[in-house]
Amino acid sequence: MKINKLLIKYLILLMVYVVLVRFIEPYAMRLYFSFSESPHLKPETFQTFQSLMTGITFLINLIFMVYMIIDSKDKIIIDWLIILITLFSPDAGIAIFIVWQIYKELIKKYEAQHSI
Repeated sequence: MKINKLLIKYLILLMVYVVLVRFIEPYAMRLYFSFSESPHLKPETFQTFQSLMTGITFLINLIFMVYMIIDSKDKIIIDWLIILITLFSPDAGIAIFIVWQIYKELIKKYEAQHSI
């Protein structure tokens, strides 16, 4: 079934996002402050790391958007709005996208059964 593959694909992508952005970033910062002799004297290292993580987050968001553009077949306005939401919040965007795809699949099945 298409929905199962879609669900597994996006859950794996979401787990990668959570591990990279929500887990590694705070712990890397904690390690930086723990092992640095004088972390207050090296703000440029801290800023470089934050910039790197922001870039990685943006790149992951773009990858999510590309996958969503490929997977959404109709490409109606609501699909584009969901893709735009994903740029700013991948968690919410992926959840809305999965629910929307399931809804479209159920509507297709209903219309096929009742010949609408």
